[in-house]
Amino acid sequence: MKAAPWLLVPPGGIEAGRLVALEAGEARHVTAALRLGVGDAVVLADGRGTTASAVLRTASRARVEAEVVELRVDAPPAHGEVAIALGLLDGRAMDWAVQKCVEVGAGRLIPLLAERSQTSRRETTRRSDHWRRISLQAIKQCRRSWVMEIDAVVSPAELVEQTRAECGVVADRAGAGAAALRPAPERVLAVGPEGGFSAAEEGLFAAAGWQRLNLGPHVLRAETAAVVGAAVLVGREADGRPAGA
Repeated sequence: MKAAPWLLVPPGGIEAGRLVALEAGEARHVTAALRLGVGDAVVLADGRGTTASAVLRTASRARVEAEVVELRVDAPPAHGEVAIALGLLDGRAMDWAVQKCVEVGAGRLIPLLAERSQTSRRETTRRSDHWRRISLQAIKQCRRSWVMEIDAVVSPAELVEQTRAECGVVADRAGAGAAALRPAPERVLAVGPEGGFSAAEEGLFAAAGWQRLNLGPHVLRAETAAVVGAAVLVGREADGRPAGA
């Protein structure tokens, strides 16, 4: 049997036994793309830990409503969060990285304004809302109850300042494998933009005591490195070990 599709609702909008009216974009998705009708099962999700099995009671072009049947509330991740600090990339590459980091389970994405980033802080701030929408939409594909947060843009110096030294990791082909990472309560993985980090930025991470993580024998595109790194660190957490243990 095909799994019920996930649909998004605003936080606080899911209550047991009530009818939930979908916003216009999700409603169009139901009737035009999914071609669902009255009586079809769906899952409602708010991206803040609440999901619900529901049944469509109204499904017209003008209005789509779902009745909540069974409610579930997942607690936020308690520990071991993996954050990806990604040097800013061109539009499509950055969008892809955001989407795939959601799918592999990263908790946060930190837009990193490095020396070789081909954008400005002002432009990045404007694009942040776009990445938040991508992050929210992506939870429907991978069926996770908590959205990946998109942090405010920072420079490498700001990133180092706000990150505990034992938590910081830099993606580096000269680094060690994940098994060699020292224990830490969470991980912040820094991935350089196209062209990598500058010598000054590399020195900044080294002076702060950040560890180096090798992501395999091949040269990866920045967006690929971000997703592979997230998968490696999240996978360790899923095995029941703190990231880096």
